[in-house]
Amino acid sequence: MLVTILAAVATIAAVDASRLVAADDYPNRPITLVIPLPPGGTNDIMARAVSDKMSAALGQQILVESRNMGGSGTAGTRQVAHAAPDGYTIILGYTSTLATGPSLFRDVGYNPRKDFAPIGLIASAPALLLVYKDLPAHNVGELIALMKSSKEPYQVATPGSTTVNYLASVLFAQQAGVTVEQIIEKGSNH
Repeated sequence: MLVTILAAVATIAAVDASRLVAADDYPNRPITLVIPLPPGGTNDIMARAVSDKMSAALGQQILVESRNMGGSGTAGTRQVAHAAPDGYTIILGYTSTLATGPSLFRDVGYNPRKDFAPIGLIASAPALLLVYKDLPAHNVGELIALMKSSKEPYQVATPGSTTVNYLASVLFAQQAGVTVEQIIEKGSNH
C-alpha cells in the first residue's frame, strides 16, 4: 500500500493569493517551513532535503522548524492555520494532518480544504510491515499463524493514533483475526 506522507509540501496557511501576486518583492524575508512532528522522522528529513532547493528557487532562506505539539501533527498544523496569511509560514502537510486527523478528531481547529492551499507534492512512501529479525515468520501468512497461536497479543508500534500506520495496523488485526497491543511512539523516528 502506498501512503502519501507529504500530501502537500509547504502548504501555505490561509494565504490571500492576490496579496502575494501584488507583492512584487515576495519573498523579502526568510520563510518558516513547519514540520508538525518530531525531528529526525521521514517528514523532517524530506523537508530538509527540499528546503535548500526551495531557498535557491525563491532566493530567500527557508527555515525548517519542528513543532511536535501532539495529535499526530494536528496541533502544530492548527498553529500554522492560525498564522498570519502572508506566505511566510508554511507547513509540510501529510496524511495525518490533512486527512485522517481531521476525520477522526472531533475538532482539530482547522479545515484542511479551506485553511490551506497546496503548493505541490514532494514525496510519497510505502507503508511497511516489519517484524523482529529472529521472529520465526518469513511471510504474512506465517506471521498471522504465529499471532493466532499466541496467548498474548503482539505489540504493534505506530507513530500516533490517527496516523495511517495506526489505522493500517487496526485494519490488519481485524482482517487477520488477531489481537494486537498498540504501542504509540513519539514519532516515526523511534
